[in-house]
Amino acid sequence: MKMQFTIVRSENASYLCHKEDEVYMDVSNPMNAFVTGEDDFQIVEPDSSFAQKKYEFRGEYWYFVPRFYNNGWLALTLEKVEDEDDYIVLSVNLEEMNALGVPDRTFMDVNHYPDAMEFLVSNGLATDSGYRRRSGFVEYPMIMLNLPLLYQHNPQSFQEADIELFG
Repeated sequence: MKMQFTIVRSENASYLCHKEDEVYMDVSNPMNAFVTGEDDFQIVEPDSSFAQKKYEFRGEYWYFVPRFYNNGWLALTLEKVEDEDDYIVLSVNLEEMNALGVPDRTFMDVNHYPDAMEFLVSNGLATDSGYRRRSGFVEYPMIMLNLPLLYQHNPQSFQEADIELFG
């Protein structure tokens, strides 16, 4: 059974959740749960305009299209507006283990795209976690992802992903 996603807003924060019975669980942290009739929250309808929102990066226009690596970690891609076969991957997959749930973090490919962090932060897509991981001669920064916003950019990728739930 494929996971169905819902955006939940509670106390001025949004969470990407999946529903089990009357409980909405944060897909990146199952300790965050919202129970119908017990917790104060609202369901937010995704804004479909994000799927075709144009972003400027390095003087060209791109669509932001989050996808998933084979091991379940998020891949942050940009597809050129004029030719979606022309794309770049802003993230780098440094994880050896498969992801559980939908990870709310990934590493930036500052080796190839040193300006990607500024792009993601300025557009509200991510924040810098302050953590760095070395691979070879490069220290890759880990970013914290705005999952509800990423989901709105490419809901079908999330729906089609083979996401392993927490135990």
